[in-house]
This record gives sequence, C-alpha cells and structure tokens, in this order.
Amino acid sequence: FPEAWVWHKRRTDFRKFWRQVYNSGIARINLYKKYPESLKFVHLFPMLFTVGCGFLTFLFVLGIILFFIPAVGRMRIASLSLSILAIQPLVLYSFLIFIDATVKNNNPKIGLLSIVSAFIQLTGYGCGFIEAWWKRCVKGKDEFSAYEKNFYK
Repeated sequence: FPEAWVWHKRRTDFRKFWRQVYNSGIARINLYKKYPESLKFVHLFPMLFTVGCGFLTFLFVLGIILFFIPAVGRMRIASLSLSILAIQPLVLYSFLIFIDATVKNNNPKIGLLSIVSAFIQLTGYGCGFIEAWWKRCVKGKDEFSAYEKNFYK
C-alpha cells in the first residue's frame, strides 16, 4: 500500500533502547505461548549471543583473577592465555562493527556508537527472552511485560 504510513517512535537514548529491545524479547516468548509455530530458530540468536557474551566475560575475568593468585605459579601464562582467548571473539565482533559503521557513515563516532547499540540490541533482547522463557515456559507463570507503566512514554 504505497499510501500507507508507518510511524516508528525513535528511542532517544540507550537506556530507552534497552527497554524497547528487552520488551521485544519478552514479547517473543508471549507470542510463542499463544502461537507456538511463530518461534523460529533465528529468534534464538540474541539469547545465544547473550549467554555467549556472559560465558566469555566469565572466562576473561577468571583468567585475570587466576593470573594474580600467587599460588598459581606456572599457570600464570595459561590463565593469561585464557583471558586473551576469551575476549578475542568480542573484540573481533566489535572491530567489525566499528569498521563497517565507520566506513558506511564516514564517521568513527558512529562506529563507536554502533558497537554500543549492537551489544544493547542483542543482549537486551536476549535478557528479555531468557527472563520470559524462564518465567513462562519453565515456571509456568502468566503473561507479563517488564516496563508496562512507562515504556511507551
């Protein structure tokens, strides 16, 4: 319908953007509960990204902690290697986003903001999805939304 107009409210800061995508993750599970066929494999990617980021961050911090424990001794190199290996996928992903956004917009500030927004989008959706899945699918709770009082203001 060429005459149809769609109006999208833009989020004016990263906090509001987080709330938007977090609620989208919750909504995906709510839709799944009503229409199980609506959940596709692609809807799991932000949740997998979120869990993966959490796991890699845990390994990174664990490696740093082990590096500074004197009793570790010879394991210091291994613990430092663990930290470096754990952080590499996140650094590579951030670097690729930065390069792509900077080149497309000819602005490194946009490149940096794109990294932040990409992580917010994926982890926000992933966290909402995980929370809703846990509450609705595992614990059997009723439908809910996170920010119903002020989300759309």
